[in-house]
Amino acid sequence: MTDKSDKPEVIDSDCLEAFDHLYAYINGELKEADSVAMIEHHLSHCKSCFTRAQIEKKINDRLKKSKQDKTPDSLKNRLDQLIDDFEDN
Repeated sequence: MTDKSDKPEVIDSDCLEAFDHLYAYINGELKEADSVAMIEHHLSHCKSCFTRAQIEKKINDRLKKSKQDKTPDSLKNRLDQLIDDFEDN
């Protein structure tokens, strides 16, 4: 029989507390060392929250990259034309 006392228990309330701070952590906005340590500890023990954090990081990276991309002039012109056509009707 395995002794479960060696493994920290991860309960739903821990997940909820970690989730409350997850976005600030991912964005580097969480400055309190205790809060950062709590989230990192939780993520190291909770596969579900770790996976969620990884997905959120990838989404953030894609959003940052898409902000850097310039909208093509042809798309801007087409949108302007559609708006003009809509206003004329």
